Parts: sequence; structure tokens; C-alpha cells
Amino acid sequence: MESSASSSGASSADPHAAAWERLAAAIVTTPGALPEEVRRGIAQGDDPAELAALLDKVRRHAYTIVDRDLARLETDVVFEAVLAAALAEGDERRRAAIEAIG
Repeated sequence: MESSASSSGASSADPHAAAWERLAAAIVTTPGALPEEVRRGIAQGDDPAELAALLDKVRRHAYTIVDRDLARLETDVVFEAVLAAALAEGDERRRAAIEAIG
């Protein structure tokens, strides 16, 4: 996510751009278990080694995630990392939809 969620700006082609910006900022910059830099990196596809396998599943086939994928990981870390990865994936699909209808 080329910091797209924070640099796209409101656009007449996307009436929800401002809301998306607020969502992205909340996910990436709100204080939490993971530092902002780590969440921003995840949103850009730069995953910490200990979360890489899980986040790959989140991005490519989340339906295959099982309890052992989450073993030994803090709940808050998992939650924040998954949100950051999902943000990037959602933004990619959102942009594709806007382009398709625009």
C-alpha cells in the first residue's frame, strides 16, 4: 500500500475517500501493541518475520487460518497486524472498483 490510504485525498471519483483516510489513519497511527512503523510497514507489505506466514494467509486465503497459526502470538498484536494487512488489501480492491466504474 503505497501509503495510498494516507495520500489519496478526497476525490470526486471517490465520495468515500475522506472516510477511508480516517479509517486508515486510525488503523496505522492509533497507539497499540505494535508500533506505528510496524503497522505502516505491514500495510505496505513489509511484514515482521514472526507474522509473515499469518499475514500471507490473511492476504491470500484467510479461510485457511487455524488456531495453530495464532499460537504464541499476543491477541492485540494479531488484531492490529491483521487490520493493517486487510487495510492494504481492501484499498487495492477499492481503487480497482473506483477505476472500473470511473
